[in-house]
Amino acid sequence: MANLAAHEGTGGSLSVKTALRLAWATWVALLIIPFFLFLVVVWTLGIQGGAKLQTNQDHWFLGASAYLLVVVPLSFFWRGHAFKAYWTGKTIPPITYLYGMLTMWAALEFGGIFSLLGCFVEHALLPNLLPALVAFMFYVTLWPSGRAMVSHKGHFEDAGKYEEAR
Repeated sequence: MANLAAHEGTGGSLSVKTALRLAWATWVALLIIPFFLFLVVVWTLGIQGGAKLQTNQDHWFLGASAYLLVVVPLSFFWRGHAFKAYWTGKTIPPITYLYGMLTMWAALEFGGIFSLLGCFVEHALLPNLLPALVAFMFYVTLWPSGRAMVSHKGHFEDAGKYEEAR
């Protein structure tokens, strides 16, 4: 990652180093917000005993699940479209990298927060907690690497030589 942060990009007025710092700051901030909301949900509903464990009304659960099933794959496809140059072996501008990653992060984040808010509305932890957990588990695996913004050293046809030396 040190090599990625030291590399200066040519795309727009935003350098690769700045874009990677912005991406990490955004990723960490978007990781902390639902964590504290989760703690508030557990504290309010679980510890204070003001909630049922499960409810028979699944409106929020179905809404959050439908959102995650529709919007999250669309955000992945949009990122793939924005990263088209990367899939062909070229680099992408740092601003495009940020837009592509922020689209996916925002889709997962909004779905998880919507699901956690369903816990408050229905006064029950389950089943509304499940889509939030799925969304945040996917979110944690999508940390910013910045690899799409820099050119890779090595031979493009030989997978053994394609990666940069570590």
